[in-house]
Amino acid sequence: MTEMLPPQRHTLILERLRRDGQVRVTTLASDLAVSEMTVRRDLGILAERGDLVKTHGGATLPGGTTSSEPGFAHNLGVAATEKEQIARLAAERVHPGMSIALNAGTTTHTLARRIAHVPGLTVVTNSPRIAAVFDEGGTGQTVILTGGIRTPSDALVGPYAVHTLRALRVDVCFLGVHGVSPEGGLTTPNLLEAETNRAFIDAGASVVVIADHHKWGVTGLCQIAELGAADVFLSDAGLADAARVRLAESIDSVIRAGEHPDAAATQTGENE
Repeated sequence: MTEMLPPQRHTLILERLRRDGQVRVTTLASDLAVSEMTVRRDLGILAERGDLVKTHGGATLPGGTTSSEPGFAHNLGVAATEKEQIARLAAERVHPGMSIALNAGTTTHTLARRIAHVPGLTVVTNSPRIAAVFDEGGTGQTVILTGGIRTPSDALVGPYAVHTLRALRVDVCFLGVHGVSPEGGLTTPNLLEAETNRAFIDAGASVVVIADHHKWGVTGLCQIAELGAADVFLSDAGLADAARVRLAESIDSVIRAGEHPDAAATQTGENE
């Protein structure tokens, strides 16, 4: 086997990262038939370019540290176009008279604004901001706001929130997350928020994760659940084909904005 040139290795490493969300030095060295020292040198070059973040024994896509938790105002302006795409897609699943849960987050907040005037909804949330959106709707919705301790991202979390959620059952839980990766699953930087989000998942007859493509490959400090905890994964048009196929290995329905569900299912089947 002829040894790849550095640019070829760099391209392959980045393709693996986009597909899997992270890479390991030992695996890359074996697959590329080079030494671990060579792989580490390659990762160092790519890290200097800002294409990845080196970790112990490997690398991940750029996305901040696992414990970094930006505030709501900051997140609201990030990937705004993508969040609107996802909100339009998710809103198609909301009908008058349904009971839904929306955990705290800017993507779920964007969805809330889009469905604020759907009549007869019962909405369970741990976000005062989301509750306020529905309070302005005035179309006969019932809003249940959990108590709890407020996080930097304006989520109410902790024992009070969990206790409330464990007493409830909703038709659909729409779950926003900090990060999504094959090994980390669905993650968040906040320990109490992870516990609260697990309670959201348990409360939903169906769980729909809504996450823009920038979340792929990002791993927060705390796991909420494995990827398979989601019944549906909705993302924007920027989600890479390789990422969608990888997600479809664990989640029944993975749909990108602008993609018909039947077409997505057919493409998934062709890759199985």
